[in-house]
Amino acid sequence: MMEYKVNDYKEAKDWLKNTDAILITASNGLSIAEGYHIFADNGSFRRYFGKFRQKYGADCLIRGVFTPMTAADHEEYMQTVHQYLIDDYHGSEVMKNLLSIVRNKPYFIVTSNGDAHFQMNGFDRDRIFEVEGNFEGLTEGSEEWNGQRQRFYAFLQEYSGQNALLFELGIGSRNQLIKAPTMGMAAEYPSWKFITMNMPGEINVPDALADRTVALTGDIGENLRNLLNE
Repeated sequence: MMEYKVNDYKEAKDWLKNTDAILITASNGLSIAEGYHIFADNGSFRRYFGKFRQKYGADCLIRGVFTPMTAADHEEYMQTVHQYLIDDYHGSEVMKNLLSIVRNKPYFIVTSNGDAHFQMNGFDRDRIFEVEGNFEGLTEGSEEWNGQRQRFYAFLQEYSGQNALLFELGIGSRNQLIKAPTMGMAAEYPSWKFITMNMPGEINVPDALADRTVALTGDIGENLRNLLNE
C-alpha cells in the first residue's frame, strides 16, 4: 500500500497556492463543522423540531423529511427545515475561511448538502452542482439542476489536463455518490493532486492517488484555519 502525507499543512498550502483550478467536493462533514448535523437527534433538532419528534417519532432532520405525516404537518415541517437551515442562518467562519482559500482560483463545487450555504457565503452560484438538490426548491432533473451539471462537466473538460486539485471536505469513506467517482476521476488525471479533510477513521485514499495526496485529519474548521495561518 502506497503512503500518503498526513497533516502536512505546508504541502497542502503550497498545492492550493500553485494549482490551476480547484474542484471542491463536500458532504455532511462540512455541515457538521458549521454546527449543522442533519442526521443527529441533538439540541438544535429538538429546539426546532420537538413537536414532530414527539408526535411522529422523527429523530433527526433528514429522517423527518421522509417520516409519514399529515399533509399540513409535512408542509409545516419543511417550512421549519427552511427556517433552521436557511432563514436563521447568517454565515459561518468555516465557510468564510474556505472562500478565502479558494476565491482567487478557478473553482467548482460538487456537494450533496442541500442547505444552500455555499451560495449564502458568497460562493459563485454558477460554480455549484448540488447533486441532490436543495431546500430552496432545486430538484434533480429541473432546468436549473441540469444547468449546474452541464457547468460541472464543462469545468472538468477545461481542467482535466491541467495542474488541478481535488479538495474533499467531510465526505464519508464509503460514499459512492461523490467521493468514489471524483477520486477515480482524479486518479486518472496524472497532473491532479488530492487534499482530503475528515476524521481519521473516514480517510480513504486509493493507491493510485496516494503519492499526490495530503490527508488533513480532525476538525474541518481547525484545518481550514491552519491552512490560512501556516
